[in-house]
Amino acid sequence: MRIGIDIRSLQNDSQLRGIGTYTRCLVKAVLEADRVNEYVFFAFKGLPVPDFLREGVFEKARIERLTRRQKHFVWMCGQFLFPYAARKERLDLFYSPEYIVPVLARAKKVITVHDFINSDYPLYHKRNLILRRIYYRLKDKTLHKADKVISVSHYTKEKIRQLCGIDESRIAVIHEAAQDCFRPVSDSDLFARTREKYGIDARFILYAGALDYHKNIDGLIKAFSRIKDKEAALVLAGVKNDPRYFESIQRLIADLHLEKRVLLLGYIPQEDLVSLYNMAESVISVSFYEGFGLPVIEAMACAKPVIASGNTSMAEIVGDCGVLVNPHNLEEISAAIDSLLSNEGLRRTLAEKGFERSKEFSWEKAARQMLGVWEELVG
Repeated sequence: MRIGIDIRSLQNDSQLRGIGTYTRCLVKAVLEADRVNEYVFFAFKGLPVPDFLREGVFEKARIERLTRRQKHFVWMCGQFLFPYAARKERLDLFYSPEYIVPVLARAKKVITVHDFINSDYPLYHKRNLILRRIYYRLKDKTLHKADKVISVSHYTKEKIRQLCGIDESRIAVIHEAAQDCFRPVSDSDLFARTREKYGIDARFILYAGALDYHKNIDGLIKAFSRIKDKEAALVLAGVKNDPRYFESIQRLIADLHLEKRVLLLGYIPQEDLVSLYNMAESVISVSFYEGFGLPVIEAMACAKPVIASGNTSMAEIVGDCGVLVNPHNLEEISAAIDSLLSNEGLRRTLAEKGFERSKEFSWEKAARQMLGVWEELVG
């Protein structure tokens, strides 16, 4: 097969978010698993690509630069450029990990859908201008032109069926996974350096991820303010995407007099994030909306107990290997934090169960499943 893959999410703002991690890990795993098919990676002009994709690393893979980055027209540009590129490159199949279906392309089309947050999450939907609502509606409509839709969870699969009316037979669930670097670590010197670097003195609960409205950071902080252990800290490790929301979080921390107990670390390099996971008493994610929930599986791979929302995709990822809570119930979140901070036996039990559960997810497995989908389509 001759396969084209859109890798522009490795060059724009998405590279530091879940979509960038997904694209990087999946593409790398596919290339390691497949030495038969030919690959053309479509990228922006004038922007670097990851080292593992540089020319010459893989004999049957190369980069095709399409256009310079157009921040607000990535999807629209794809509708015009990819059909032309697919014909020019004689592609058998085009794959997009970023929800772009080039409707006019003659090659088989496969895309991954991570979530429908912009059209399905009430707050974001209400805030969208009418033109953005039309844009997201049009984008969702193009799903019907895909030959196969990849969902990162069964939760998202149901959303695809409900919101877009896609037949179940055209949807395949392929779970994400933690990268190999996320593993149990017991290096006291490393931990000491990490504590000093980020100014962490107390035992702590860790949140890893973007600071967005739907992540329920304000709810997490309010619930944390009610816990019994007044010496414990809450560490928030992630980028701020909305300045207004970030400012509201800062005001909330000040209003609750938690300046010394809630630490806003910002973006954390991967090597430090591994240390933080391993140092934490527990990892928490009480999002209102989540398509998969990478931090949860990363924490489990580091043998750390997790607290997660029970009404999103994280419920199927965590199962009975963590504490599931209602993200709208602050008392329930506080009680979950208290139970893990005060019960070492529970922490150990959930850590062991979660670690074993994490082994069921791997990028090698995801790559094999993806290759199977492509081969079945092309024949």
